[in-house]
Amino acid sequence: MKTLEEFSAFVDQQLDKDLKDLEQKRVAGRAWIRRMWILGILPVVLFFIFIIRPAMDVGRTDTSGGNDLFVFVIAGALLMAGAGFLIRHFMMRTRGATEIKDYQQDFKNRVVRRIIAFINPEYTYQPLNYASYEEFTENGLFSRKDYRITGNDQVFGKTGEMNFQFCDLKVTHMPLVTLRGQDADVVFEGSYFIAQFPRYFSTPVYVISRVSMSENLFASPNANEGYIETWSLGKKVLPSDAAFNKAFMVYAKDVEEAQQLLTPVLLQKIAALQERSQAKLFISFYSNRIYIGISHGRDYFEAGLDESLNNQQLLKDYYLDFLTQLQMVEDLKQNVSIWTTTAFSRS
Repeated sequence: MKTLEEFSAFVDQQLDKDLKDLEQKRVAGRAWIRRMWILGILPVVLFFIFIIRPAMDVGRTDTSGGNDLFVFVIAGALLMAGAGFLIRHFMMRTRGATEIKDYQQDFKNRVVRRIIAFINPEYTYQPLNYASYEEFTENGLFSRKDYRITGNDQVFGKTGEMNFQFCDLKVTHMPLVTLRGQDADVVFEGSYFIAQFPRYFSTPVYVISRVSMSENLFASPNANEGYIETWSLGKKVLPSDAAFNKAFMVYAKDVEEAQQLLTPVLLQKIAALQERSQAKLFISFYSNRIYIGISHGRDYFEAGLDESLNNQQLLKDYYLDFLTQLQMVEDLKQNVSIWTTTAFSRS
């Protein structure tokens, strides 16, 4: 993998022109939306000034012309609705509407695809695809429920004998009993990484970020941890790193095997990933796969009109997430003692 410095140089040298062009489109799109708001409100204001207020004045002074007044108001409403339709039709044919429609797709084609190719030309980028229900629940960490899963920007690749996929994912669940107006619980929202090895982990091991007191107070009571049945994950494991234990909870069926897997280097990389992303991590070493969920709540490559492309931090964050996870996988491949040729069951 190339370094962050090399990636920054690539962005500055190869993507700068495209990013500036897309930034102009973004600005034009925002200006178009503002004009749409103003022109959309204008017929309502005119309707009130020239129809409603005169009608109210007539109604107060002349109580005999009720039917005429009703017809007058209806005719005015139809006239203003027609004016609003014409304004919208005109605005949809202007350049700003085209800029908005093309902006997001252009960003993915001109920026995202080239970033993936920079990382490795052999990786496959599928902007509409994402991990399936099975690929989310088979990690052994989250309980199986009737989740709604959406996502995008999936990348497939291979390094050595290991296959991997990486995407943006959002997982929600609507509880059976809810308060009126309550939204579905957000079980997970962020980056989801899966790597598949030709051999199996000796025992399933799960690493979960601890929840701070402030998060307990202000988060949804059923979010994240409410969908993880920790009692079924095995025994609590305490790695030798005290700082790591303050930030994470570890569970495994076999404590000794888990200790062999969680080397000091791997613990440091997991802690660094959480520190940099400032997000909860959900990591599962299960069967012949490693699952890494970074629940940062962002959709990296859905370029919004409110986010300036002059700030390239989002691109760097994505690259660092990708880089860190691939490095963790490479470290695991070298740890011969954690592997076996036999699969274990979920139970």
